[in-house]
Amino acid sequence: MTRRASVFGALVVALALVALVAVALSIRAGSSETGTDSHVHLDPVDNPQTAAADIMSGLHSWTPAEQASPWDAMHAMADRLTGRLADAAESRPNPDPAPRQWATWARSGDRVIGSAAVTDDQLPSHDGSATAEVTVTIKQVVLHADGATTPRESMIVRVEMVQDEHDWKAEYFHVVRMVERTP
Repeated sequence: MTRRASVFGALVVALALVALVAVALSIRAGSSETGTDSHVHLDPVDNPQTAAADIMSGLHSWTPAEQASPWDAMHAMADRLTGRLADAAESRPNPDPAPRQWATWARSGDRVIGSAAVTDDQLPSHDGSATAEVTVTIKQVVLHADGATTPRESMIVRVEMVQDEHDWKAEYFHVVRMVERTP
């Protein structure tokens, strides 16, 4: 009788698990949420300041475990670039430069998150010109797999922007100065 009770108990547990999985799948199938963290094309931006900050954030956000170098981020954003940056995004350089920590970040599953903001002295404006020079502060933080973060040095860059119909694209940027990291 104990053997029969054990078999019956196991059968009840198995049926309960199947019922739970079926309920979970039906709830999920009815959900309209379709979130993703993949890179998506951003809509055109109507001012060079916002476009420059968006582009610099993307160029300085990396996933070393999935990318060979920062060039992959540039290549992924090629549709937001023009001129010298678009040319650089076309083919991987040889040698392919990467920060010295790249291999460590890749092994650890770390991500480098870039954020950029237009310097305080530049308010969004558009004077009708098809070119603009925008100064941006770029900050990067390493997001470790365990949730901890490590800030990297910030930098101030000057971005040369060109309007291509309604979309502003980055043509070139250069570092104006490095800023010590702040915890």
